[in-house]
Amino acid sequence: MRGLFLKKLCGSLCFCGSLWAALLMAKPLDVSGLDDLAVQDHGRKKPFYTFAVEQLRFISGKDDWRDADGAVWPAENVVLGLWLDWDTWRDRPLVLVDNLLLKERLGLPKHERYFSYQTLRMSAGFAPALASADEAAGRLARQMARVENLRDGALRILPDQRHAQDEWLPMRLIVTADYSQAEQERIREAFEQLVENYHADDEAGTRAAAWTFKQRLRALAPAVYPSARILKLENLYARLDLFGWAWKAYLLAAVTLMLTTRLWRRAGYRCGMALALAGFACQGVGFALRVTVAGRAPVTNMYETVIWLGFAAVLFALIFELVCRSRYFLLGATPVAFVSLLLAETQSQALDSTIQPLAPVLRSNFWLSTHVLTITSSYAAFALALAVGHMVLGRLLFRRPVPPVLYQYLYRTLQVGVLLLGIGTMLGGVWANYAWGRFWDWDPKETWALITFLCYLVVLHGRIAGWWGGVGLAVGSVLGFLSVLMAWYGVNFVLGTGLHSYGFGAGGFAYALGLVIFELAVVTLALVSHRRARAAGQA
Repeated sequence: MRGLFLKKLCGSLCFCGSLWAALLMAKPLDVSGLDDLAVQDHGRKKPFYTFAVEQLRFISGKDDWRDADGAVWPAENVVLGLWLDWDTWRDRPLVLVDNLLLKERLGLPKHERYFSYQTLRMSAGFAPALASADEAAGRLARQMARVENLRDGALRILPDQRHAQDEWLPMRLIVTADYSQAEQERIREAFEQLVENYHADDEAGTRAAAWTFKQRLRALAPAVYPSARILKLENLYARLDLFGWAWKAYLLAAVTLMLTTRLWRRAGYRCGMALALAGFACQGVGFALRVTVAGRAPVTNMYETVIWLGFAAVLFALIFELVCRSRYFLLGATPVAFVSLLLAETQSQALDSTIQPLAPVLRSNFWLSTHVLTITSSYAAFALALAVGHMVLGRLLFRRPVPPVLYQYLYRTLQVGVLLLGIGTMLGGVWANYAWGRFWDWDPKETWALITFLCYLVVLHGRIAGWWGGVGLAVGSVLGFLSVLMAWYGVNFVLGTGLHSYGFGAGGFAYALGLVIFELAVVTLALVSHRRARAAGQA
């Protein structure tokens, strides 16, 4: 028995040793020393870590990559591998292809989602598929181009002050840069040492070589090289993922408030408020970091306006809660914030989260911080009104009494939205005169902003004139938001025309259409239920 026990013990130790060795071998090399290496990408200088995450997110839809052994490879390791170890990484399944029709045309297995560059290039239908005008094929072509750029070492890391536009160069073009022979040799020496240590899996050597390489690059052009503080702040912003933590806090807050509607109301309200404040704080810090890095207000593209909508909705709810001490505002705002942040995180193809240089029409921090921020905040107030309106319609649908205070809350929220939208539209006219020499030109964006403003004015005026009461306000808050959806999403992503070309994009149409159908169905069913209840004398 003792011999059998010792044999099993030795076998177990050998197995554990082999497993530990395998885990050690699978562990990616620590290349964090390169995280704050500046890379020029799409006209902006950013840290290598941020650049790597953005590249992998576009290629794979993820911020890291997991191999067949379960080892997690950070984005910077993947990008370095594609750049410095192409023969290995070209055969690793990195490229996301989730369109079933495209996979069928390429002759790829439909149950798989990730494919290697080499597999895709060698597939029989690759060339014909990419020659088509199909949207999925076009995206695959851009993904493959990103991989090829990394393979070719097209990372612009050499500051070159000869060009009027401050155009940086990749390492392979160092001979064309305006450097002395001695400077070129110093850069080459540091880079070759970095590559040698990387291939030797020497972490300490790679870290030291990375530090030397970065210092020599900064010394080439200290006037145009980003400050170490900004590079570190952008890395911190990317690593903390504060918006991801915020939507989790908002989700918990919404669930807590819903579950404690009848029982433990006071404790549930306090817990929900604390969670909402935690999410709001995470978003606030995230915005502060993004604004510091970008140097502008965070409302220049669809991604930023979506996350701002949730932030402003919670801000309005907290202000109303401070005055009214009612859970209804938080109960409406937290789901809005949760959905907006979740969409921003999951719909990366339609909502690009990267910090990009400003379009010429937007290069005014004053007008960004007044006109665009005011308009987007009005959308947030209308989204909060939409949520409160759903509370009313939900009670009507299930024939439950509606607290009169809900109608009053709904009216106040709509007033805030109309006030902000009116001010924002007027500020937009002033900016248009400043930028284009005219106050109004019936541009699609301008036109739909006016239509939205008039829609909500009709809703408020109808209540004052006695055309409808609280139920009409609830219906108007829901139907009015469809005009917001058109002014905000439809002009940019559906019409795709007009002078406001900085916001154009594609994707998400199915979700927007689904929301419209859902809202129309909710309004119809709620009104039918309400009329039947009135006919039966229940309302």
